[in-house]
Amino acid sequence: MGAYGLMVPEELSGVGLNNSSYARMVEIIGKYDLGLGIHLGAHQSIGYKGIILDGTEEQKQKYLPGLATGETLAAFALTEPGSGSDAASIKTRATLSEDGKHWLLNGSKIWISNGGQCQLYTVFAKTEVTDPKVSSAAV
Repeated sequence: MGAYGLMVPEELSGVGLNNSSYARMVEIIGKYDLGLGIHLGAHQSIGYKGIILDGTEEQKQKYLPGLATGETLAAFALTEPGSGSDAASIKTRATLSEDGKHWLLNGSKIWISNGGQCQLYTVFAKTEVTDPKVSSAAV
């Protein structure tokens, strides 16, 4: 029925709704089944929203069709022991590998929305600031 891809563009197997229409649909679903509403919200509005907003065209082509159909499920990993869901105080680090081809994650997460059933994770992690215009005090 398209519930997993409400905000995915139609050309990538989604429904193509804007934020307001998406919110209304999840509200209606949640009225009848709150668990399903939360599952769909975690999958879309925080699980794969980053790909829609900032993903490369290659990432969108690769991931969004499967996410839109529910073949692939997305999760969201922000909360850490001792930090809660305060993104500014997370300790998890991401460092680029020596060959520059992948990221290495070090840290721990708890209460990962959709974590037990997904194939794609949006993970919050701190990276090294490489822009010389940014103060090292901001890190």
